[in-house]
Order: sequence, then C-alpha cells, then structure tokens
Amino acid sequence: MTPQEQILCGVLDDLFVRPGTGPQDSFVRLGGDSIIAVQVVGAVRRAGWAITVRDVLSQPDVAHLAATAKPVTRPARPREQDGVGPVVPTPIMHWLRERGGPADRYHQYLVVRTPAELTLDGARAVLQALLDRHDMLRLRVSEEGPHTLPAGAVRAEQCLTRVVADTADAVEAEVHAARDRLSLADARVVQAVWFDAGPTAPGRLALVVNHMVIDGISWRIIIDDLARAWQAVADGRVPALDPVPTSFRRWSQMQVAEAERRLEELPYWSQAVRPGTAVLGKRALDPARDHEDRAAHLTLTLPAVTTGPLLTEAAERLGADANEILLTGLALALAHWLRQPGDVLVNLEGHGREEIAEQADCSRTVGWFTTLFPTRFHLDGLAAPDAESGGPTAGVALRRVKEQLRRIPGKGLGYGLLRHLHPAGEPLAAADRPRLGFNYLGRFPATSDADWQMLPEYGARLDAPGPGMPMAHPVEVNAIVLETASGPVLHADWAWAPGVFDEPELRALAETWFRMLAALVVHAERPGSGAAVAADLTLAAIDQDELDDLAASLEAL
Repeated sequence: MTPQEQILCGVLDDLFVRPGTGPQDSFVRLGGDSIIAVQVVGAVRRAGWAITVRDVLSQPDVAHLAATAKPVTRPARPREQDGVGPVVPTPIMHWLRERGGPADRYHQYLVVRTPAELTLDGARAVLQALLDRHDMLRLRVSEEGPHTLPAGAVRAEQCLTRVVADTADAVEAEVHAARDRLSLADARVVQAVWFDAGPTAPGRLALVVNHMVIDGISWRIIIDDLARAWQAVADGRVPALDPVPTSFRRWSQMQVAEAERRLEELPYWSQAVRPGTAVLGKRALDPARDHEDRAAHLTLTLPAVTTGPLLTEAAERLGADANEILLTGLALALAHWLRQPGDVLVNLEGHGREEIAEQADCSRTVGWFTTLFPTRFHLDGLAAPDAESGGPTAGVALRRVKEQLRRIPGKGLGYGLLRHLHPAGEPLAAADRPRLGFNYLGRFPATSDADWQMLPEYGARLDAPGPGMPMAHPVEVNAIVLETASGPVLHADWAWAPGVFDEPELRALAETWFRMLAALVVHAERPGSGAAVAADLTLAAIDQDELDDLAASLEAL
C-alpha cells in the first residue's frame, strides 16, 4: 500500500471500530456518511495530507481516495487570533432567536469515561487545553452580539466541578445543575462535572455545553482532543492541540458573501416552502404551552442485525447514503400512517460544513454549523401493501426520495443563508413552517472500556432545550447510530407535543418506520434492485456536485 492508503485504512479502522480495511474497500459499504466523511478529512489532515469531503463521498474505494490526497500546505502567516472577536450571527443562530425562549440553558451533553490516574489538576489541564484551542468555547453574547474572548480568558477552574458519586441519578442531577450554571452573557458556555471514582477505578466526565457553540461533529473533535490532551498531561507535557485551519468566526464572516452567491437558488426554495397537502396533528403548535420540557418522548432501537446490513450492504447495493435510506423508510412509514397521504413538508438538519466559494477547512472547528432546510416528500402511491415486504413500492419510494434529496441545491446550505442573511429571502420567512423535523446525527462509538469514549448508559442529549423553550416542530425524530460489540445499532428518539399527537399514534408511526427500514434490507437483496433504482434516477434534476457523487455510486454497483 502507498503511505496515503496506509493512513486512510488506519483512519477508517478507527472510525468504524473494525480492523482490516484495505485499498479496495468502499467508504459507503463500510457504513460511511457525510458526518463521518468530515472526520476522515480531519484525521487525514493531522497526518499531513489534504482530501475533501466530496472526494471521501464520491471515490469508489480507498485506493482512488488516496490518489486524490495532496500534502497539507500551511498558511503563509498563522491565524491563531482570527477566531477572537465579533462573530457574525449565522443562520442557525438567527433561527434560535426567532424560536424564542431562554437560550442560556439550550444545551447538549454527553458523558465520557476518564482514566483512573486522572487527578483534579490533570482534569483542569485537559479542560484548559480544550478551552484555549477552541474559540467558540469562550463565547460571550452581549447587546452588541456574539463575540469570542482571547485564549486564557475562560479558566477551567470556573468550569469544572468535582463530585464523588457516579450513579445514573447523580449524573442526571449534576447535569441539570451544570445546565443551570450556563450563561451566555458571562461566557459560561461550558460546564464540566468530573465524577471521581478514586485512584484505582475509571471516573466519568459529564460535559454540558450551550448549543450555541457546539454540534454533533464538534463533539467528535472534542472527544478526540480530550484524549490527546490527557496523553500529553500523562507524559508530563503541556498539551498542545492541533491548530484549527478555519475558525468559526472566520466562517461566520464568509456567510454574507455566500448568501449573495446563493441568490440563484431562491426560486427553488420558494417552491419548496409551499404548504404540504397532508395533515399532521390535531392543531398547530402553541408557543405559550408547547414547550420542550413538556414534550412527550419515545425511544426505539433497531437491532444490529438490521441496522448493520441497512447502512452497509443495502446502502451500497441501492446506491444510497445513510440519510437517503433512513428518509425513504420514513416516507414509506408516513404514507402508511397518514389517513390521506399527499405530500409532506419536512425540516431536515444537515451538518452544515459544506464546501463554499471561499476555501475553508472546518474539519477541526468547534461550533454550531447546523443547517435547517425544508424538503417535500410526495407520498402518493407509497401506501401499497407490498412495501412492508420489500416489494417494488420500496424501490419506487427510494427512487423518489433520492431524486428529491439530490435535487436540493448545495445540500441545503443556501436556504438559511437566503432566509436569514439576504433581503430577498423575506418571503421564505413568511411561509408556513414544516410540522415534522428530522435529524440524523451519524455514528458514535458505544464502547465503555476505553478512556475518553462516550458512555451511552449515562445518556447523551444532542438537543436538550431547557425549561420554557417553545418546541420547533409538533413532532421531531433524532436518530443516532451507536457502534456496539454486536455491530451498529440505530437509536431513534421521537418527541412530540402531547396536545397535537397522542402516544399510540406516534408509537405506530415510529414502529412502522423501523418495519420499513427492515423492508429496505429485504428489497436490496432482490435481484436487480440496485440497478433498477440507479437506472430510474432523473439526472436532469441533479446538480453537478450530486452528479459527481451519483457517478461514484453507480460505479460501485
């Protein structure tokens, strides 16, 4: 293997928690998605090579991807300070402001295992390295707007609490207390609780972070940096975390110019926000009473025996990525669940770290990049009984969903830019809101025997508004894949306004979704299913970026 191939194989081994990746392996067949692709870019960059997310997603195998790698070029002058100062509010920040409610306690959290050798001084050193490297972890929001403070301005001693209990109840109580200490005005956007189990047993670290400064990919960066910082402390060195190529502040400054360049997308988005014809729920949301802390929740798990084939062999055979597969199952479920299926307007979340006109590398940038954009699913004809057994209707649904998703310009980035940052986007702001929100958060390791890895048994919330915040949608589903010893497992958390939906009807939808996902595995095993899906795509409706991705998918069939 070439040096680049060796690096890539090692990176993929680590990310997919499986040894033996070779040059002929396909990123899609391994279960890759756009979120993991960003991680690949960052890990390969640390090894001295530059690749793009587009290359990761489009190249048919590791060998072809390695051939695109170029040596990393360092900037002529260091940009250590360009992340400090005023931050231009991004579309998702504008969305949060419009949503209303208390932003101080809108947070995300997770719990990681800590080494038995960790001391209070060591924990502070690790956390300080994190605070000093990532500018958005030092964000303050004042009347003048958001701005980041210089490195060293936020001290780990003010962010870290040590306790000795580590039961699930104690963790929950301490997480809630940490949430209540968050304050955007005081630059308290990070609170950490170290559950010290003594010098002979691993401890726990709960990280509670205001959502204004973090997203799903940011957590992956933070977890990796925690391990690297601790290794330096354990070796007696001062932690020196890798530089961040593009700061969030710099990225925010690029957004206004990017909105102007996206003006040609306005006709598409104007059509996209037309109200759907299908009726979801008994009534519209009431911001005075439909609050996140009053939402009903249902969590279901799709076992590894189905999740594994669904996101690997089935995805590769059908020429689809994880998001397309999951949304096809959801479209089929909605068609069978609704009394009068027509078309449904759905808000999709994306990771937001898309390639834009001005070169930027956000693979190591901590911040809230999330994009939120509407798309329409046409459900007519998808309620046929054969869908649940993986029959032809499943293929029709997959073609339809893939066409719709690949027709979205720029992976949805332009919608928020136009709606929030450009005067021409005012009609988008006046349109009706989608009543269903969907977010696929990608894959996370779920091993509990490795230091600095997430501990799912203590829970993790990657969208946890505090009390009093109005719900964004009458019903939302957040899906995450955890890598377990038996293989990847899909977890889906459904949240809904009790006055809009009843628990039995939402449970029926959630369970039907999982049955439809299992049906897609069966459909992929049918002779000719992959070729039929690929052949029927409407290529004229897909932009050039998506054509490149599609060509790679077809080549892999």
